[in-house]
Amino acid sequence: MFQRRSRIVRGLLAVSLLGSVGIAAGLSAPGSNEASAATANPTPVTTPAAAPLNFKLDPIHCMALFRIHHVGAGRFWGMFDDVSGTVVYPEDGSAAPAFDVTVKVESVHTGTEKLNRTIAGPQFFDAKEFESIRFVSTGGTSTGDKTWDITGDLTMHGVTKPITAKVECTGVAANPVQKKAGFEAIFAVKRSDFGMNWGVKNKALGDEVRLVVGLEGDWVR
Repeated sequence: MFQRRSRIVRGLLAVSLLGSVGIAAGLSAPGSNEASAATANPTPVTTPAAAPLNFKLDPIHCMALFRIHHVGAGRFWGMFDDVSGTVVYPEDGSAAPAFDVTVKVESVHTGTEKLNRTIAGPQFFDAKEFESIRFVSTGGTSTGDKTWDITGDLTMHGVTKPITAKVECTGVAANPVQKKAGFEAIFAVKRSDFGMNWGVKNKALGDEVRLVVGLEGDWVR
C-alpha cells in the first residue's frame, strides 16, 4: 500500500513539473515577446490631412483698415472697401492658407471726401496710374492653433516688396447651402519703401502704416 501511494505521489509531481516547464516554454516561446510588445505599443494610426479648399473672397464682408501717425500727434484710421481675390485653405487647418488678394485704391474711405481724393492722388497712391494693391503669399509658418506667419509679395504704387503678416483663421462655418472661411491679417509697411515719401522727412505724416485686413470667402465647389 505504501509503495502504491509513493508511485501516485511521484506521478503527480511529474505532471506538475511538466506543466510548469510547458508554461515557462510558452512564456519564452519565439515571437511571444514581440507579440506582447506589439500589444503594449500599437502602431499609431495616421489621419490623412484634409484636401485644400478654394474660397472666393466675398467683397461685402472684406475690408482693409490702415492706421498712420499724423504730424507726430494723433493716429487716424482709413479703409479700403473694395477687396477681392482667393484663398486656398484646408478646413482642418493642417496647412497654411494661400492668398491672392487685390485692393482697389479708389475705394479708399476716411470719412472725408477731400482726404479720400488726396490719398488716392499723385502725392500718395496715384490711383490713376496704379489702380490696385496686390498681395500674393509665398509661404507660411505655423505659430499656434490656426495662426501663421504668412510671407508674400506686396505690390503697391508700382513697387513689389516682401512682407510678413500675422494671420489667424477666425473660423470656418458651413450649412447645407454654403461653406465660408474667415481670416484676419495684421502687418506694417513703410510708405517710403514703396516710393511714397511725402511728409516723411518733416514728419507731417508717419512713414510706418499699420494694416488690419479682414477677409471672408465662399467655398467654390
